[in-house]
Amino acid sequence: FGLRHRRPTPAAEKAAPAKPTPARPQPAAAAPAKAAPARQPARAAATPARPSQARGSGGSPTATAARPRGSRLGDDFLKGLSDRPSPSRAEAAPAAVMGAQAAANIGSAIQRQIQPCANRQVNPGPGASRIRVTINLKLNRDGSLAARPRVVGHSGVDDENNRYVDRVDDLAIASFVGCAPLRGLPEELYDVQNGWSNFTLRYKLPG
Repeated sequence: FGLRHRRPTPAAEKAAPAKPTPARPQPAAAAPAKAAPARQPARAAATPARPSQARGSGGSPTATAARPRGSRLGDDFLKGLSDRPSPSRAEAAPAAVMGAQAAANIGSAIQRQIQPCANRQVNPGPGASRIRVTINLKLNRDGSLAARPRVVGHSGVDDENNRYVDRVDDLAIASFVGCAPLRGLPEELYDVQNGWSNFTLRYKLPG
């Protein structure tokens, strides 16, 4: 047999290098997402309100006994009370007192007010101006007369003027009646002990 001679394929022949395909740009890797903070466990639910105790019906042994109605004050609520005034309260002003000087001032104020009426009285005779009449006044709070002035005594009476005593009494009463009501007397000394609601003073005719 004759051998056919094959033309050897040039093995050394290299294939034409392929055109390099440009690599596609890869998208930038996304930044890793921040991890969400771990959710804190929910707080424990508030302790439920204690259910109100049911009033006992009296039939069930487990029923709570009903509270008796009435005052919620304890038996010792009176312990804090006292007859003594609270120290936080302002102390009351001392009560007014009719002293000798106050009485003299009131007597002078009354005499000044009745003097115009006394000056209008006519002297009944010699020595009548020496007679001093002690006269009692019952006065209302506004200074008006609560009763007719009353003569309760005399001084300065002698043989010469004795016959004029009754007339001087009438003139004294007329002077107080004519010039009433009296004004400007201290309100706080009206109804105290020896106050001017019941006041006694002396009177004499001018001259």
